[in-house]
Amino acid sequence: MGNFYNLIDTIKGIVSSSDFNNKVSFGDITEVDLGKLTNFPLVHMIVDEAVISERTIRYTLRVIAMDIVDVVKENVTDEDYYGNSNVQDILNTQLVVMNRVISKLRKLDKVSNSFLVIDQEIACNPFLDRFENELAGWECTLIVESFNDIDVC
Repeated sequence: MGNFYNLIDTIKGIVSSSDFNNKVSFGDITEVDLGKLTNFPLVHMIVDEAVISERTIRYTLRVIAMDIVDVVKENVTDEDYYGNSNVQDILNTQLVVMNRVISKLRKLDKVSNSFLVIDQEIACNPFLDRFENELAGWECTLIVESFNDIDVC
C-alpha cells in the first residue's frame, strides 16, 4: 500500500545523496519559493498520473533539476564560448543528477524488483531562463511501474 511513498521517497533519497543538490521539493511548481537562494540547486517532482491495473500501477512523473544562473557583469573572459555565466556548469551538474536518478531507478529494477522503468531511453530536455528568476537545468518525464500491492480480499 506504500507504492507511492516508496517511489517518491526513493527518488528523494537518490537526489539527496548527490553533491549537486541542496533541496528536493514535490507538488505544484508554483508553490515552491523559487526566489529563495538557499533552495538551489533544487530538484522538483511532479506526478502527472497513476494508471492502476490489476497487477501494476504505472506512474508518470516529471523531474526537474535546476539551479540559479549567476551572471558576471564584467567581461571575465575573452572567449565567447563560455560567456559570463555558469550556465554550462549548471547544465553539467544537473544532468549528472538526472543521470543518477535514472540509473539508480534502473538498478533498483534489476536488484529489488521494486520498480520497472518503462522507457529504456529517457529524454532530458534542457531549459534556460525559466521560471521567475534566471534558472537553468533539465526536465525529464519518467514512467515507472510498480506492483499493485493492494489486498482485494
